[in-house]
Amino acid sequence: MNGCEYECEEHVLMAILLGCDSVHLEFPTKLIAKDVTLGVNEGDRIGIVGKNGDGKSSLLSVLAGVLEPDAGRVTRRRDVAVGVLG
Repeated sequence: MNGCEYECEEHVLMAILLGCDSVHLEFPTKLIAKDVTLGVNEGDRIGIVGKNGDGKSSLLSVLAGVLEPDAGRVTRRRDVAVGVLG
């Protein structure tokens, strides 16, 4: 190590663009998300995979601020806009 907590050239600390902490989303007949925590950093590419009806679009709608979670919180960096095409 060269005085950095991490090897500086190999590990670049990225800023979190979007995240959620302990998000819970439930519809009357289905639990969509239970205690979901995640962070999306600059440069990340993510995929949400699941069967039809598993709640992928609902989770993305929560992250975009279209739906409010039943519990937990979603954070977005001020200069980040999230859109959902449906």
